[in-house]
Amino acid sequence: MSDLKSKPLQALMAATIALPIAAIPVEVFAQTTESSAASTAFMPIGSVAGIRSLWYREDMGRMRVTEPVAWFKLPVGDRWEWAASATVDMVSGASPQIVSNLAGKPTQILTGASITDRRKAYDTNLTHKYGALNENTVSVSVARSDEEDYESNAFGLNATLDFNERNTTLALGLGRRNDLVMSVIDRSLKADRDVNEALVGLTQLIDRNTLVQSNLTYTRQRGYLSDPYRLTVTRFTVGGPPGPPFSLVKDTRPDSRSSWAWLTRAKRALPSKGAVLSAEYRYYRDDWGVRSHTLAGSWLQRVDDTFSAEAGLRYYTQTKADFYRQQLVRPLPTYTSSDQRLATFGALEPSAKLIARVNESLTVDVGVSRYRQRGQWRMGGNVADGEVFEPLSATLVNVGAVWRF
Repeated sequence: MSDLKSKPLQALMAATIALPIAAIPVEVFAQTTESSAASTAFMPIGSVAGIRSLWYREDMGRMRVTEPVAWFKLPVGDRWEWAASATVDMVSGASPQIVSNLAGKPTQILTGASITDRRKAYDTNLTHKYGALNENTVSVSVARSDEEDYESNAFGLNATLDFNERNTTLALGLGRRNDLVMSVIDRSLKADRDVNEALVGLTQLIDRNTLVQSNLTYTRQRGYLSDPYRLTVTRFTVGGPPGPPFSLVKDTRPDSRSSWAWLTRAKRALPSKGAVLSAEYRYYRDDWGVRSHTLAGSWLQRVDDTFSAEAGLRYYTQTKADFYRQQLVRPLPTYTSSDQRLATFGALEPSAKLIARVNESLTVDVGVSRYRQRGQWRMGGNVADGEVFEPLSATLVNVGAVWRF
């Protein structure tokens, strides 16, 4: 870990998260840092490698996810860099599949049998550096992800350009993903989904201790966007509209979705305190009617030459999609979904992380966060009746190690 008191700008830059092109599904957790002087027989000087694992556990014995990741980034000559990562998602538990009002009010019904699934994902990225000081970059990325009922191939092209005496960086990105959606229940389902994405971002060094980063992302999805497993069952009350007393409808969403996301981050090194303060805001909107706001902040504190600690808090709020409903109506609508992820809600996620610099080459960290989602936590107060289901709570643990050569 860099000495935050003697090198505040370096620590600030190391703590900055790179602008992503989200069409690439696997995140490489490496960050630009000082490499050690030592070299090995199998990794060139300046290489970085790491392992990381995420454990996600929902309360009440619901979904459980384990996600180990291995990655590396190494220089190839003076002007090239190669990075790659691989991960396996292991999912188990019971997932809400049916929404029914047969008990008197809309309720999520979990699947009777335990769900088990495994997703394998890989990506690789090749970057070319150019300019008098190798300050500019252009990179291409490819990624592959597959599981029993889903396949995905992604491609990305990114570029960065430094100017204003290297105090300003412009980032541009294009991404495309081609998905094949299937179902273990309906083996005849094999539907395409295409995703195109464009990103433009700007990073500005305000002074030797302050950095601001902002980017705008546009995403266009076309194809099969429904959930093949989700059903809605509604019993109509006596005296209601004519027709059968019950209706059962599959999740049916529009076959296109356009969205905009604006993300701005700021980081401020505090040399006298040996700390870095971070703040973040993200606004999202799409043509399904969803509007969301994300506010996040963290404090990274150097404890001594070995340990650093970070505490953070994230708040998220969103409005419901236009076609979200817990109960069906007559006449049956063209589009309808009872997926709670499309409902109105707010969420809070406090987090804590401990980082240890074991030696010049090895850094390890462990983090834990607690995610809690409630309808009444949405921005603006309580939600209307029938807009949200029962609360969701989960615990996340993240452990990683990074080697620098």
